[in-house]
Amino acid sequence: MKTFTINWNHLTSLDDFYLKIEDLFLQNSTLKFWKNLDALNDILYWWFWSFEENENIEIVWQNFEKSKKLIKNIDLIEQIIKNHKNIFILFYP
Repeated sequence: MKTFTINWNHLTSLDDFYLKIEDLFLQNSTLKFWKNLDALNDILYWWFWSFEENENIEIVWQNFEKSKKLIKNIDLIEQIIKNHKNIFILFYP
């Protein structure tokens, strides 16, 4: 299982979140991330299929309470991530 960490102590906006996602999931790719919810969903699907079949991914979301205050549609982001059967997300306050 691959583990990725998003720490909101280092992020201050939704744009920062998208930059972090781009950094985590598109490190060695030529793909362009358009920084919206549809693109987030697409990246998670693309990323999963670019690795071994049935490989699980864990996302550790630190300082989740801070992110809830900064992002108005955090529930949609959370749902998009949870809809991917091989991606597990852990929220830490």
